[in-house]
Amino acid sequence: MFSVPSRLTYAAVRLRKQLVDPNWSNSISAAAFVIFIAAAFLVRGHVLPVAMIVVMALLAFISGAAAQAFRRNTWLWFFWIFFVAWTALGVIGGGPGYDISDSLNFVLLGAFILSMAQVRRALSTRQVLAIVAVLGGVSALASIVLHFASSGDVFDRLTPLGRGRNPIPGAGGLAVALIALAALWLERAPGHRFASSCIGLAIMLLVALAWTQSRAPILSLCLALPLAWWLEKRGGTAALLLACGGVWLCITGLGMLEPVIKSVICDGQADWCRPAHRVEIWGWVRDQISLHPVQGTGPGFRFQKAWMSHPHNGIFGTAMYFGFPALAAFGAMIGFYARELTRQGDRSLRFFGAASIIFSFGYMGTDLSNPFAFFNMHYLFLWMPYLLVLMSSEAMGRDEEGLALSSSDELRRI
Repeated sequence: MFSVPSRLTYAAVRLRKQLVDPNWSNSISAAAFVIFIAAAFLVRGHVLPVAMIVVMALLAFISGAAAQAFRRNTWLWFFWIFFVAWTALGVIGGGPGYDISDSLNFVLLGAFILSMAQVRRALSTRQVLAIVAVLGGVSALASIVLHFASSGDVFDRLTPLGRGRNPIPGAGGLAVALIALAALWLERAPGHRFASSCIGLAIMLLVALAWTQSRAPILSLCLALPLAWWLEKRGGTAALLLACGGVWLCITGLGMLEPVIKSVICDGQADWCRPAHRVEIWGWVRDQISLHPVQGTGPGFRFQKAWMSHPHNGIFGTAMYFGFPALAAFGAMIGFYARELTRQGDRSLRFFGAASIIFSFGYMGTDLSNPFAFFNMHYLFLWMPYLLVLMSSEAMGRDEEGLALSSSDELRRI
């Protein structure tokens, strides 16, 4: 008969074996990722997505994915430490919009890095893309049905379900689902059932995206998909960076030319011709950048206009909130990512990563003032593809190690 201490020891050993069992941790990670994506597409609020990020990050420590993420992507953690320290300096220096709570966004981003490392252990690229595409399609269909049922005028702008709470961020979520679907289509298996499913999902997503009447996200997607297709076959690091910068300049330039464009093509008060006010807000942004060029205003700074309180441009916003050194660091992060992406051997992930980053820069042409804040849908179309690509190089490293070990075993047997 076992004593109480021996039974406790046995239970502890058994629990430890279960915790380090990769199948156990992978199953929980896969379920948490599905819940995270479903919550982003279907549920308002941040409690459930944040909870799933924490769960996946903890599993990364248990499974060993966190240690490998630290070791194989050291440069990413250097940038993360820089932004944490930079924000702390802003708090100490008394910037008008800095607050100690701003560091929580970077803590959450660090947890998200670890969670994506764990997701790459648990799910294949095709599984990740399928989850994003299918749940995005479900959100699109549900949003259309609810819009029909609740809107007084079906021609009003559609607000997709989920974290977006607004047609523009919601359009960003629908766009990343379409990008995931396009990536799946690149390496599709023969069969009418798969093709029919993809076409059905694409129709739902396209209808919902068009219904949001969100001009910049729609145009950004129209530019991102063909550019990513071309770059996936022929482009290198420099070409990808030029595509990102070119799309950002295109969308930002159209925002600056809004009065001229509207005078030529707009007649009446249709939602497609609604005022964007970007030229006015960017003038205010320029003034704040000139006042705080190094440290920035801090991410909590807001303009005293209820209808336009933030910069509405990712590049201008990063410079205004964090200063030019932080903008340079963000640019370097994108440069490192572009280098890793062009080395990626997985074709569908390479396309998904390229299209997502190009779309993100187009989106930043008129929105996404703070890429590091946890709000709306940019965690899906910016940081998730970014991290999946980086963590997949880690997975490829593990595969190469496993292949080398298996080869050495074969040699021993010979």
